Amino acid sequence: MFILETEDIKYNLIKEIGKGGTCSVYKGYPSEDSSTLYAIKIYKEHCKPFYDKEISIHETLKNINLFLSLKKSGIGYIYNKEENPLFINENNIYQIEKVYYLIEEIAENGELFNYIYELKKGFDEKICAKIFINIVKSVKLLHKKGIVHGDIKPENILVGNDFNIKLIDFGFSQRVRKNDNIIYSTSGSDTYCSPEIRKAHIQGYDGIKSDIFSLGVLLFVIKVGKFPFNLSIYNDKRYRLIMSKNYELYWDGFKKDNLSEEFKDLINHLICYDPSERLSLDEILRHPWIRKNSNYVENNDNEDGKDYDKDYFYHSIDEDVVNELKYRRNYMNKNLR
Repeated sequence: MFILETEDIKYNLIKEIGKGGTCSVYKGYPSEDSSTLYAIKIYKEHCKPFYDKEISIHETLKNINLFLSLKKSGIGYIYNKEENPLFINENNIYQIEKVYYLIEEIAENGELFNYIYELKKGFDEKICAKIFINIVKSVKLLHKKGIVHGDIKPENILVGNDFNIKLIDFGFSQRVRKNDNIIYSTSGSDTYCSPEIRKAHIQGYDGIKSDIFSLGVLLFVIKVGKFPFNLSIYNDKRYRLIMSKNYELYWDGFKKDNLSEEFKDLINHLICYDPSERLSLDEILRHPWIRKNSNYVENNDNEDGKDYDKDYFYHSIDEDVVNELKYRRNYMNKNLR
């Protein structure tokens, strides 16, 4: 068991529940209270810029239940509680490593990715639409606050303790200025990356439009249970059909999945090659597929962007979504025994 020693308290890190390029995430608890669990992110010293970015964005998003709440952060020291030779140096002293940490609310129900991967199938269209609406709302709030997420994927969508949907991980996020969404640094996970990211160092790209592309791949995955293509490049046979707008032939490859025409149309307008042709987030929420599969009605928010309607601070919890997620969680728990 690892121990995180902070300025005023120690935390026992009992299980690694996530690992990325910038940090590791553990389930843990304060040493004096084993009943209170947290998600504890550990950043090594060379990853401090990512830690700083997460702190800044958490400050922007505090008190909004669409995202995990941050309880505490700072500099700490991590070491192994057990007598493990790997953690003892040549002077017979336990290795102690300086780290940066975040103590966050924990979502015990895990990643949305597992609810698809473990059952090897996506959600039906009505459940999928309701889940997707909440993700779009989260991204819309980020964009309104001048933040591009940069790494939208089902591994970064958590199912909260009340089976609510939470968007996480701002390690690759970027702040953009109003009316100037251009980003020059590459980020994100390959399969979810927009084609323009691959030439970012040459001319930059619109971070907002790139997030929308990732939302399209995400939507496809949570509905169909597989990827729409391998990479958004010309050499990828499937994506080449998207680039050439040969949508009819593209969708022929997914005939067995019995996808509605409205769903196909929405995907076509999210993962298209030209960023200017992608729908805006408002247009997504007004799309016929969303209207057909949910009773969602978007409320208007203030134009100045300072006083958002409650619609953008809170997710609605749909009974059908909760029941489906509970069913899938129980299935996974049985198969892990």
